[in-house]
Amino acid sequence: MGDKKVKRKHGRRGKKREKSIVVSPKEKGELFILKLEDITDTGLAVGKIKGHYVVFVQGGIPGEKVRVKLTERRKQHALGYVVEVLEPSDDRIDPSCPHFPQCGSCSWQMLRYSAQLKFKENFVRKAFEANNLPTDRILPIEGMRIPWYFRNRGIYPLKRSGPKVFMGFYERGSHRIVDIHECPVQYPMLVKVANRFRELLKSEPITIYNEEKDFGKLRYFIIRGSKRMNEMLVTLVTRRQGISRKFADKVMALDDRIIGVAENINPHKSNVIYGLITRKAVGRDYYMETVLNRRFRISAPSFFQTNIEQVEKLIKELRANVTSRYSLLVDAYSGVGLFSIIMSDLSDKVVGVEESISSHTDAIANRDINDQMNIEFVRGNAEDYLETVHPDALIVDPPRKGLTDRGLEAINISLPREIFYISCNPLSFAKDASKLIMSGYELVFARPYDFFPQTHHVELLSKFVRK
Repeated sequence: MGDKKVKRKHGRRGKKREKSIVVSPKEKGELFILKLEDITDTGLAVGKIKGHYVVFVQGGIPGEKVRVKLTERRKQHALGYVVEVLEPSDDRIDPSCPHFPQCGSCSWQMLRYSAQLKFKENFVRKAFEANNLPTDRILPIEGMRIPWYFRNRGIYPLKRSGPKVFMGFYERGSHRIVDIHECPVQYPMLVKVANRFRELLKSEPITIYNEEKDFGKLRYFIIRGSKRMNEMLVTLVTRRQGISRKFADKVMALDDRIIGVAENINPHKSNVIYGLITRKAVGRDYYMETVLNRRFRISAPSFFQTNIEQVEKLIKELRANVTSRYSLLVDAYSGVGLFSIIMSDLSDKVVGVEESISSHTDAIANRDINDQMNIEFVRGNAEDYLETVHPDALIVDPPRKGLTDRGLEAINISLPREIFYISCNPLSFAKDASKLIMSGYELVFARPYDFFPQTHHVELLSKFVRK
């Protein structure tokens, strides 16, 4: 997976002539030569036609001169992708995956890892500057030593065309499935089982869901697992219940490390992956993972961090920034209890609040597994609960959109002395941080973490203290 320089052509016979004028609506699909100037927090490079018409370019790196094909034209900007690199950046390398860039799972495999980290740090800095936050509180990004084979989950949409089964990931910006046989960001054991499942499906009469026709049974193949515990859990998402025990046994037999097969039923005509009902088809409907010497049960529909190596680093830093023992620590959006359990020795009492039934059930089981009796798990709305308590410290790990207005109001009611805010979106974090500062908190630090190498996504750990 080394950083190899890419050889680039500087011209080809028979290419269409490039335009150097502002595009008209009819010119979608035309080719343009652009000098790329910047990169957005969505991972797209930025170029301009005739100095002012902006084009967002997939597969480009700032500083490069590239030939771009337009895919979408709007009034103020266009979208396109690189078809040829004329003057490559020093940070351009050969991608490690044969499916890149067609597969939409990774966006930056052509970019040297050190440059990925630099751009992610810059995304955070720009978000801070846009919201007048102190940039001197940003600590250096925590990257991975080896940014490959870190992902503990694979979600594979399915399609059948005659005798052939397509199973992989969606092409970026489309519902076309790229048939994946290799994936250098997933655990190899997951990919091995996925490939065996594809072969199994070829000989099985089970129908595969067609969204346009709203017909067929099997929608997704989902595999999750733990390298440390050496076990995997398969979830089959179906349109209606109907996975037979015989078929589930065949799936179990694909690998000795598969400890269970679950079926999730999603009858709705949509691209939402999970439905509300999950049942055990055979074996266990959960797998086990270890994080910092604690054991966690993770059920089929429950959320869990996909990069164990990086989340351990983040939790170690979180623990290191606890300056005195707490009387009450509240873990909002607590999931299966990861933070609650690992932080429980630093507080007299910990309360984790979670709405998901599956995650809440797992959290209670995990409390018992780890023998941590000073933890209470509450199933409900975090905002409702925060309005009833006054904790010493609060951990929040909200969805990408950040805290709700009511969540921020609840914090102002509960007035925790310290807040640890974990974010997967620097833009929403910066907006929330600005509001927290206005309501009387000081930002102590914010450190970016790279949980998703080969993509533009970046995680943040931050600490606020009440003035």
